Amino acid sequence: MDLLAIKPCKADAFEVIPKEELRLDLDRCERMLKGKGYEIVSNPGVMLVVRRGVEMTLYPRGRVLLHPVESKELAEALAQELFTALEL
Repeated sequence: MDLLAIKPCKADAFEVIPKEELRLDLDRCERMLKGKGYEIVSNPGVMLVVRRGVEMTLYPRGRVLLHPVESKELAEALAQELFTALEL
């Protein structure tokens, strides 16, 4: 997945924005991620919060917030892993 931006959000969080605007069905994403070992924390319909060592908040247009993450490189690797699990 090509990324437009990976930028700090707080002291220990990063925001990752895909280059291509996505339109994700969060219920479908939840089912896919559960089947691949991700823990689903919540899915109120506007965002999907999953955990796999790091809390990742996924929005319908593909934006991801990752916390706690200390480096840009780790944020990118985790986001790419998430997008791969979603077969994007």
